[in-house]
Amino acid sequence: MGASRPGLWELALTCLRLGTVAFGGPQAHLALLQETFVEQRHWIDAEQFEEGLALCEALPGPSSSQMAIYLGWKRCGLLGGLVSGLCFLLPGLLVVLALSALWRVSQGIESLRSISSVMQPVVVAVIWAFAWQLFQRRQARWERWSAVALFALLALSQELAVTIPLGLVLLAGGLLRMAWSGSAPALALWPWMGIEDLALMATANPHLQLLADLSDVFLRAGLLIFGGGFVIIPLLEGPVLEHGWMSSGAFLDGIAIGQLSPGPVVLTSAFIGFQAGANLAGGWFAIAAACTATAAMFLPSFGFILLAAPLIERLRTRPWVQAFREGIVTCIPAVVAVAALRLSLESLNSLGSWSGAGQWSVLLAALVLRLKWKLSPAALLMGAAVFALLLRP
Repeated sequence: MGASRPGLWELALTCLRLGTVAFGGPQAHLALLQETFVEQRHWIDAEQFEEGLALCEALPGPSSSQMAIYLGWKRCGLLGGLVSGLCFLLPGLLVVLALSALWRVSQGIESLRSISSVMQPVVVAVIWAFAWQLFQRRQARWERWSAVALFALLALSQELAVTIPLGLVLLAGGLLRMAWSGSAPALALWPWMGIEDLALMATANPHLQLLADLSDVFLRAGLLIFGGGFVIIPLLEGPVLEHGWMSSGAFLDGIAIGQLSPGPVVLTSAFIGFQAGANLAGGWFAIAAACTATAAMFLPSFGFILLAAPLIERLRTRPWVQAFREGIVTCIPAVVAVAALRLSLESLNSLGSWSGAGQWSVLLAALVLRLKWKLSPAALLMGAAVFALLLRP
């Protein structure tokens, strides 16, 4: 049966529906897309779906949302890709915005604060588990030893109060792997290393300055997301805390909200932007800041698929491209583990206190449930919320 071509309105409604029920992580999202586009609607055949998946897996960014963009582009061109991608992300964005506003109001409500205090160690446990799973995927011995050595180096630098931007570490890993493989002159890309010192916009207006800073941070993060949505954690944790947009505990709450909402966990960007905007001006500016952060985070995904897909399809098999991606992926377990270590030390109370001992106990229990029993992050977070309510007198 030949593939049919949907109208834009039908494509939009379908992707809105999928975005509304897109819970369970990227694999569940991809299964939904395949079932709908290939098996039910026959808008694309299985071979084209697999080709698109291979392309999206090779690119930085959340693979499920990129796949939604790709499928719309494949069937309805540039406008179709925009429609499918935006409609797939819109339900999750609206949920995150609503929960962001609720979170801000709830900071004065003791019962909701107690739920947050139990959920935070669960989020840290999920990050530790993600780092361990990434480490286990490294098959080559040199990859595992490199990850261990890098983690030790980054942990030592943290102990010595030496700040090393984790996004810079990933970029350096990709360039070093390229240079080591001899597949391309890596020095040509070294000017990118100075991107940390560049500002997208210099202005005296604090509102525009915040939007520029959000665009800068989230655009660079969106260019380096390889290996899963949780990779945003080390990419964002440092810049978010350095800019003073929120505390480490609030950052963990944002990750939890992103995990409990439909769509990719990368929509945590909306929570961060919302809180940063609310701190400065509140009201509608918080929504504008949230949308700015989200747009900057997903701009590389839309750009890669809609504007450069044919070129990238040819380049992704080139040795220098594969070496660059391999170098980044090798560094990711260490970078995620260091972010988990920092969040553990900064957001959880001291083990010497009763509250601290309780939080660390929750962390260990959640880690066991995640690694041994394979409970999903959403299930762990919901369980933590119920547990916190049961503990209330």
